[in-house]
Amino acid sequence: FRALAARLNYLSQDCPDLQFPIKQCSRDMANPLRGSWKKMKKIARYLLARERIVWDFKWQEEPEFSYVAADSDWGGTIKDRKSTSGGVWMLGSHSIKTWSASQGATALSSAEAEFYAMIEAVLRAKGLLSLASELGFSALSNVVKIGTDSSAAKSFVSRRGLGKMRHLEIRDLWLQQEVLNKKVVVSKVAGEENPADLMTKILGMADTSSRLAHMNIRIINGGGKLVGS
Repeated sequence: FRALAARLNYLSQDCPDLQFPIKQCSRDMANPLRGSWKKMKKIARYLLARERIVWDFKWQEEPEFSYVAADSDWGGTIKDRKSTSGGVWMLGSHSIKTWSASQGATALSSAEAEFYAMIEAVLRAKGLLSLASELGFSALSNVVKIGTDSSAAKSFVSRRGLGKMRHLEIRDLWLQQEVLNKKVVVSKVAGEENPADLMTKILGMADTSSRLAHMNIRIINGGGKLVGS
């Protein structure tokens, strides 16, 4: 089980559709159970139907801003009720980085889980912007544009203070300061149009293809045809 989980981890590095289910399998590596093998078999069946994915990098002018989409699944892990953060960082229409990670803190509400996902997304985006600057993207702004499908989380980061979320640690409120200083711009995006949704939960094939399409990624099925064609 551990050997297969390690291979799938390697495979998931450039496969956003695999990152969440493989993350869940990896959490069982220390003590795999019968249910762990069931998760692994489901991934194998999915891979049999899905031959490969294709990343499209169409010609574009050098973008002025980057964009990061963030999403979370509140308390989705039944074992310990940990939430999942998912995200994708894009330059124009090009997807550069995607991730799916379990949150360290136990979120007490869906808004809090979304807030933690936004923090991780902004931190990753700032790191990638620093790397892009070193690689010569001189026209790229340091302002982070982030999209979330949570109105509550968007409202929280756009104001000052804890409000009703008094249990949050003070160190996590730096994102409010970043928004206030206009170093981070938050926008609302519909859930079905948020590509980060794919990295937080298991979706059907149609929804998976839809989320990947927002990242300019296509699924090729076992017969060599595009899914949906």
